[in-house]
Amino acid sequence: MKRSNLRAFTLVELLVVISIIALLVGILLPAISRARDNAQIGQSKSNIRNVHTACNLYSNDHKGKQWIGAPEMLSAGPDGSWTGLTAQNALNQWSGRYHVQQQSGAGSKATIFPGIKACEADGGAHWYSTAIDNVAPFLFDSGLTTSVNGLPRTGAWRTPNTRQIAEYMEDKCYHKAYWAPKDRVITRELQQCWDKDGTMCLTTLVDSQAILDIPLLLQPSTYSWSPANMMNCYVFDTPADGDSPQDYFNDPMSFAAGFRAPTMSQAKYSSQKTYLMETHWLQNLTTGECGANWGDSAAAYHVAAGDGNDSTWSYDGCYPHYFNASWRSMPVASMCDGSVTGVSAETAEKHDYVVAGQRGNTSDTSQYNGLWHRGTPNGENGFFVECRSDWAQWSGHVLTTGGMCEGRDLLAEE
Repeated sequence: MKRSNLRAFTLVELLVVISIIALLVGILLPAISRARDNAQIGQSKSNIRNVHTACNLYSNDHKGKQWIGAPEMLSAGPDGSWTGLTAQNALNQWSGRYHVQQQSGAGSKATIFPGIKACEADGGAHWYSTAIDNVAPFLFDSGLTTSVNGLPRTGAWRTPNTRQIAEYMEDKCYHKAYWAPKDRVITRELQQCWDKDGTMCLTTLVDSQAILDIPLLLQPSTYSWSPANMMNCYVFDTPADGDSPQDYFNDPMSFAAGFRAPTMSQAKYSSQKTYLMETHWLQNLTTGECGANWGDSAAAYHVAAGDGNDSTWSYDGCYPHYFNASWRSMPVASMCDGSVTGVSAETAEKHDYVVAGQRGNTSDTSQYNGLWHRGTPNGENGFFVECRSDWAQWSGHVLTTGGMCEGRDLLAEE
């Protein structure tokens, strides 16, 4: 009987091979992870560029005007008598004057209501909301322009996927380009919507039995407009050196042209002023997807709602961090000139400090006058700074001093 000449691996040889494979995996996995991350960032940049283009097309079709949600004359009315009313009362007056349902031989007719318009539901109906929450660009914590649903700092600025802009996005309010691939907290909830030919996913504002448990008409997009761009530049007026910023904030309902937004051509620093930006902290995320500090904040409505509790809302028990939750955050943004970049929160915060230093007021919080406005009803907390995860303190994009006309969120690169 012939003896086999085959030789088996020794234990040492097997261990050497396993070690080499483990070493190669250790080398390749980070590279693969970086490649995947870069691809997702690239997709987000492509998305935001497409949404920006759709907004430009809307503007071109409307004599250069941006879509802002609110009618320009909301803070004035037909004869200036609405100035000083709350935004909701003014909207009620507007509705009573212009949005009249009339029955005649030709049937019923009504003026189209302003604000967010959702895409058709499955039954073919369009949905509007008569609440100021879906009309005003931004809702402050106090003053004349506030939420009637207890949702400060929300507003039309969160929904570039409104029907008016979606007409330029294949007629889909739920076009996939409205959401970044890393915005998984939201996109997990939206899987049911993306194969419905653009019909809306009903929210609990429309149908109490809806799966999307949010008190808004539309699911907010990953990308949000800068609210500072959507109102008169005088709202976030630039304080004079040494003066209190509180004296330079003007509620948009306190003067006649409060909701008359500038055109894109009026942006003085178009390459330094954000136009659209990722709203959540998605890039360089170093913590869990769910924001841990929402429960202790003024915005308790971001806590998981639970059964039968309609005073709070989240995405299936999770609400993500915002873009300014950490100095590590670097949201993808499109600037007013159409360029697309990553806006480093750390860099933006440093630039804010540089400008305040040039104005000689970095040591006094009540006099602090940097690139974002501390004089709004949100004060030094700005846009949910109280919910940050580290020492970040930046509310650019949302509360830019000078608005679109004279404001900027970054200084020019040297």
